[in-house]
Amino acid sequence: MTSKPGTTLSERANRWLSHLRHEDVPDDVRRATRSRILDILGLMLAGSCRPPGQAVHAAALKLGSGNDSRILWYGERTSASLAALANGTMAHSLEFDDTHNQTIVHVSVTLVTAGLAIGEMLDIPGRELVTALAGAAELSSRVGMLAPGRLERVGFHPTAIAGAMGAAFLAARLFGLGAEQARDALGIAGSKAAGLMECWSDGSWAKFIHPGIAAEAGIVAATLAQQGFKGPATIFEGRFGLLASHVQDPSYEVDWDGFSRGLGEHWESRNISFKPYPCGHVIHPFLDALLDLYREGLRADEVDSIVCPIAAFMVPIVCEPAAEKLNPRSDWQGRVSLQFALADALVHGRCNVHNFATPSLADPRVLALARRVSYRIDETAPGREQFKGWVIVRTRDGRTLERIVPNNWGSRENPMTAEDVEDKFRTNAGLVFGPQRIEAAIEAVRRIDSEMRVRALVDSCIR
Repeated sequence: MTSKPGTTLSERANRWLSHLRHEDVPDDVRRATRSRILDILGLMLAGSCRPPGQAVHAAALKLGSGNDSRILWYGERTSASLAALANGTMAHSLEFDDTHNQTIVHVSVTLVTAGLAIGEMLDIPGRELVTALAGAAELSSRVGMLAPGRLERVGFHPTAIAGAMGAAFLAARLFGLGAEQARDALGIAGSKAAGLMECWSDGSWAKFIHPGIAAEAGIVAATLAQQGFKGPATIFEGRFGLLASHVQDPSYEVDWDGFSRGLGEHWESRNISFKPYPCGHVIHPFLDALLDLYREGLRADEVDSIVCPIAAFMVPIVCEPAAEKLNPRSDWQGRVSLQFALADALVHGRCNVHNFATPSLADPRVLALARRVSYRIDETAPGREQFKGWVIVRTRDGRTLERIVPNNWGSRENPMTAEDVEDKFRTNAGLVFGPQRIEAAIEAVRRIDSEMRVRALVDSCIR
């Protein structure tokens, strides 16, 4: 892995983002950005009433004080960095936020929560928030593309790494940092970009905080740089930089030029998939297929077995180790189990914010059906950029039902509409708000890049 000569990657990226205008962002990317804001707002609201959300809310208030930004739903004020920490954690606690397919980076959860915290602190116009978020989402996606599939091999959560860098890009833009300060902010953020995945082993909550820590890291890094603190210029490509330290494979050839190739023309962020289901994203097309069969009449008590031909790279994420996938010890372990997720969805006939509840973890119907779900390697599976689902169901009366979904619902090829995202928001926000408040928040997001300011948007999501 060699350094890229000349202008550093962070300098090129910051230059592009600092000059990005609202009218430079394609209409479809602006629309998607508005939908991503609404989606993450709904997830923050839903996450606020869950135990991890309650814990991080209390911790954020204990860690420090301030008057810059609010923790969503609760409404208490604290520093922008601590508000982002709490809001980012709440929004990720349901495993329900969007994903860049090829890198499995959860892009919007970190950027939206950081953007709202900074936007409220500075009272920026919604138009500027949309522009900055669109650009930062593009850069965060491209950071993940530097080493797709490589970070998780050595135990790092890609969201925590690409998210911290994306939040630093975003904060540098919103703070109006100069070129040297912006470069310093990225260099500082690199020292906070981590996120270990050991929580997969026991189902504990640590993964939920990764986007919150990343959002906090970007704000802290930009604030330090604004005050003159220096950071390394070659944080990505240096001999001890992010790729060398986190990939740990000297033979891996990074396409450094590819990072900035086509910026403003090719929008990699179009390959970020929304999530219709609150579980591991690679499970989604299998749920699409199975729930399609449910709508055609299939019921859990009819099933003798379910076989899922699956891409090899997905197996260690959602199929193995079998013991924890078949008997998850927490709702989060259930959310990253193909076997349990399919069983829970078919038993209840849906997969939304109400699934993966504690009773399901001990429900004999769900656990028995999960044991009847198996997998085999799909030799025809596409690459990491495309999530394909395939279920083969054999019923107790001898029928074979088969369904293939080439692209997960919510992807660029099989999109969720703006109305679908609004319906998802209604379900999630409905855990804490009534219909009138829900529709007011939806209308605020619709107007976010016309006359709305960020403080007013946050107002719409406080109890």
